[in-house]
Amino acid sequence: MQWTTEQQKVIDLRDRDILVSAAAGSGKTAVLVERIIQRVTDPKNPIDIDRLLVVTFTKAAAAEMRERIGAAIDKQCEAHPFDAHLRRQSALIHNAIITTIDSFCLFVVRNHFEEINLDPNFRIADEGEIRLLEQDVLDKVFEENYEAENASFLALIDAYSNKRSDQAVRDMVSRLYRMSLSSPWPEEWIGSLAKPYEAENAKELLQSEMIQDLTEHVRLVLADMRRQLEKLHDIAIQPDGPLAYAQAIEQDIALLEGADEADDYEKLSAFFTGLKFGNLTAIRKFTGDVLKKEAVQNGRNAIKKEIDDLRTSFFAMDTDTLYAQIVRLRPVAEELVRLTLAYSKEMELAKRKKRIVDFSDIEHFALRILVDDKTKLPRNTAAEFRAHFAEIMIDEYQDSNLVQEAIMRSISKEADGGHNMFMVGDVKQSIYRFRLARPDLFMEKYHSYLQKAGDKVRIDLHKNFRSRNEVLDFSN
Repeated sequence: MQWTTEQQKVIDLRDRDILVSAAAGSGKTAVLVERIIQRVTDPKNPIDIDRLLVVTFTKAAAAEMRERIGAAIDKQCEAHPFDAHLRRQSALIHNAIITTIDSFCLFVVRNHFEEINLDPNFRIADEGEIRLLEQDVLDKVFEENYEAENASFLALIDAYSNKRSDQAVRDMVSRLYRMSLSSPWPEEWIGSLAKPYEAENAKELLQSEMIQDLTEHVRLVLADMRRQLEKLHDIAIQPDGPLAYAQAIEQDIALLEGADEADDYEKLSAFFTGLKFGNLTAIRKFTGDVLKKEAVQNGRNAIKKEIDDLRTSFFAMDTDTLYAQIVRLRPVAEELVRLTLAYSKEMELAKRKKRIVDFSDIEHFALRILVDDKTKLPRNTAAEFRAHFAEIMIDEYQDSNLVQEAIMRSISKEADGGHNMFMVGDVKQSIYRFRLARPDLFMEKYHSYLQKAGDKVRIDLHKNFRSRNEVLDFSN
């Protein structure tokens, strides 16, 4: 097989942390299998197949990967029938850890449960059973707080419930609990949510992580709006496009360019205050493509609405009023955090009592086995895995979450100053945000890893071998 320059680089590079951004149809799986085979058959430094940890997203993908690697090893054995190392790999392939992240975490927990005082006689509950248990525990927590006539709790209920139901508060607690499960340390994450409300003054509030994250989010949205306007402008100036709209859109783009200098909350607030869009020039007797005219009109209206939503959602009050709101909401936020923590602890107790776990529990158990929850440093068990695995390969990396990232890093060579992480994925194919996947992990490495040299390298596989040009051009 003739590999492209980029594919060959993926196959050959060693002793690096490597991020492979692999577009659809770019031969990702074939390249990954070839890299594994080359590592196993390296004439200078061959390794056993069971010293590679290959993590895939689904069981089907793991089975396919194992089959393809096994077939490639068998082919090598046929070509070199007297090679003892190859015959050994043919036997070891059945013990190789080519698996899903869930299965690997379960392997860690099954073999080290005593390190976290976990009853080994647990079973994995299905999603329906967990949802019913969550509802029962939530009912119990709320009933106990009603019976105790907790003043802070009743204030929270008054603030967010209507006369008929407290469902809005229950939904907030449930949502925060589920979101916390994507954090390596859920209780710490929940506890941190009230931090911005502890600001002593407006200046301190503006320096909080919450406001800084909000500022960065709005800047990114505005930059995206500008790119969309540029595409609308391209449509408008086409021979059959609505050329009369082009001038107004050029003015819109110039307006949004002003956001580039607004690098903090107060500057953004001033930017939104002075933001006024002009009107599109009326077109009479239009002879061009009506669909293009409508596309420009509708696209611009959608952009204006989204920008207006940003203004009303985040910049409807001045800084002092915003701080006054934060002070007023402080006790409510603190009570919401307390209630969510109480619910989280009751869920853990209920699961232990029933001896059931879900896959999120398995991930967190594995993390607690591998990483000290106080120091956040890898434990001896992680060091044992680190010494065993020559390389950690993660497929579909764009759908990893923070817990999985912490687990993989704890058993990588990072703690020893080494580099043996191989991550492959495509952020455009990330579809699991609803399961709390964090594609920003992929993007952070995409922007920070070097493309030419260094300990952390990014390689782009951008050539599509699966589709004809006509299909791609039409789709694009």
